[in-house]
Amino acid sequence: MSPVAGLSLIDYLLISAYFLAVVLAGLLAARLAKTQEDYLVAGRRLSFPLFFGCMSALALGGGSTLGSTELGFRFGLGGVWLNLSIGIGLVLAGLLVTSKLSKLRAISVNEVVEESYGSTARVFSAVLTLIYTLTLSVTQVIAIGAIIHGVLGIPHTPAMLAGGGIVIAYTFVGGMWSVTLTDIIQFAVKTVGILILAPIFCIASSGGWDAIVSQIPPSYLSPTGMGFDRSFAYVILYVPGLVIGQDIWQRIFTAKNERVSTAGTIGAGLYSMTYALATVLIGISVFILMPELENPADAFVAGISTFLPEGVRGVVLAAAMAAAMSVSSGTILASSTVLYNDLYLRFWPGANERAGSVGVTRLFAGLIGVVVMICALWINNVLAGIDISYGYLSGCVFVPLVASFVLKRFSPKAGLWSLGVSALVVTGCFATQGVGGSTPIVSGMLSGLAVYALVNVADRKGRVDSPLRRL
Repeated sequence: MSPVAGLSLIDYLLISAYFLAVVLAGLLAARLAKTQEDYLVAGRRLSFPLFFGCMSALALGGGSTLGSTELGFRFGLGGVWLNLSIGIGLVLAGLLVTSKLSKLRAISVNEVVEESYGSTARVFSAVLTLIYTLTLSVTQVIAIGAIIHGVLGIPHTPAMLAGGGIVIAYTFVGGMWSVTLTDIIQFAVKTVGILILAPIFCIASSGGWDAIVSQIPPSYLSPTGMGFDRSFAYVILYVPGLVIGQDIWQRIFTAKNERVSTAGTIGAGLYSMTYALATVLIGISVFILMPELENPADAFVAGISTFLPEGVRGVVLAAAMAAAMSVSSGTILASSTVLYNDLYLRFWPGANERAGSVGVTRLFAGLIGVVVMICALWINNVLAGIDISYGYLSGCVFVPLVASFVLKRFSPKAGLWSLGVSALVVTGCFATQGVGGSTPIVSGMLSGLAVYALVNVADRKGRVDSPLRRL
């Protein structure tokens, strides 16, 4: 990504003001994190406006913003499937799981796994979930560095250290309350900058919608323009992961009641679908205005910096940074929650004596932040990270976890065997076919489903009532 040229003083001031507001909000939120429940789930007291804004900010990151714009540039309206899949996943989460989750006093996905399948399954699921949250955190820090490099021209490594360091610092200090207050700022900036201003100015610069239609290939007007295989790959990559992701569930646990969690999650899904259309329209406009653009991945930053007026450019580019930062803070906190709640408290001698301590919980958030930063500097590959994270989450954890919500009776052994076999299958697919494509996820889900069904049939005497039925 080439550095942006032509940013005005006003643009730089607006971007600086955004960073300052995020840092101040993150630090001020530390005063609200007085208990472990405050630190991990914001005291479970978010109202609808806060919850909706935070869930919307969490779901749409830098990859979905820049990636969807790139797909719009390359495929037209067919590029909506990236963010549309995120929206579908959130709507399904709102319809299928939020009602029961809001009644639990849990803080992690794996507590629900243990309720259904036992302590061994919880540990297995925790490891797989940690792979997901850690890898996703790494990809977002890489995306933050790429955006800052593209906007300000700072080299990649210092850009990652600066942007990622800010996110890690405020997450460490204030936990979920810091994430909540900064997410609200980021939601507002993204809504104004990317959902409203950017499409309007880009379409106007292209001569209006009629002019766009007359200059693009007919396939650009079709939602199937990307092809079935590629569209399906985004659906299978994102939808299951959004339904059961630790970062999504941990945000659901922050709602003050069932009504807020359900309406807010569905609302965030609809917001994501609208966001999908906005980012694709930006990409289509850049295709008209800059058909010679060598790297479609640069479509967002190049288009915004070239065709938007000063001031508006600063808002929209700050919004792109906000998109990456909002997701990374949520996944870093989710990683530390899994490590602390599902592994440390279970295996570390004397850990339960310190349970409930904000200081210990904060220490784990800092530790995860350091690990994420080291991995980001080492790996520096966003797409591979996303494939790995969702491969293990959707391919391994989705089937047994959803089964515990749907079935009235099942064998706990079925969930444990499903987790084990699907993990082996997904790992085998990564080893033999690489990390690209939907094959690892589909293979993991199908093998997990087959094993779950076989064990459930074979172990009739071992079946128990689903612990979630009482909710």
